[in-house]
Amino acid sequence: LFALDERMGVGMEMFQRPFQKALDRYTSGDLSEAAMLEDTEYKTRWGFDWGLYRPIADFCRRNRVPLAGLNIGNELRKRLSDSGHEKLTDDERKQIGEADFQVKTHRDYHFPRLGQMHGPGTMPKEQQERMYQVMTVWDEYMADSAVKFLAARGLRRVVVLAGGGHIERHFGIPDRAAKRLKGGTIRTVRIV
Repeated sequence: LFALDERMGVGMEMFQRPFQKALDRYTSGDLSEAAMLEDTEYKTRWGFDWGLYRPIADFCRRNRVPLAGLNIGNELRKRLSDSGHEKLTDDERKQIGEADFQVKTHRDYHFPRLGQMHGPGTMPKEQQERMYQVMTVWDEYMADSAVKFLAARGLRRVVVLAGGGHIERHFGIPDRAAKRLKGGTIRTVRIV
């Protein structure tokens, strides 16, 4: 893609949006890899083997491809998980942004599976609803991050790297980004 059009960026679920300045400094060459990982708190906030993502980050740095942190901060995600969307402060809701919890296809598919995906199998409905809210906000927030990054950086495209559950059946990040873009083309590639 870069060979076809250098006006592209890469967005990664693995980094949280509040740490964007460190990613910008890294891709501009002003921050070492070790310092970027420390400044983004990568090890505690994501923690998967950095070697899985290093080649992509290196490519972005070498070619000055803007790299975006797409994910919501752990603190806000934990607050949502503990309290639910309705108990968040106005400021917390503003930080989260738009979140549509009533996308029927998304809810019908994921809601009954949440216990097996992220829990002991069965759970109280209130806990299940909070888990669904977290999942939905996670998708909405990353879609919003990608679209805002695209516009702010004057890019023609953003390649988003995220887990399969966020693109499965197109109703996670893809459909939510499409709604914000109001046009444009979205493609997904899933490794199975």
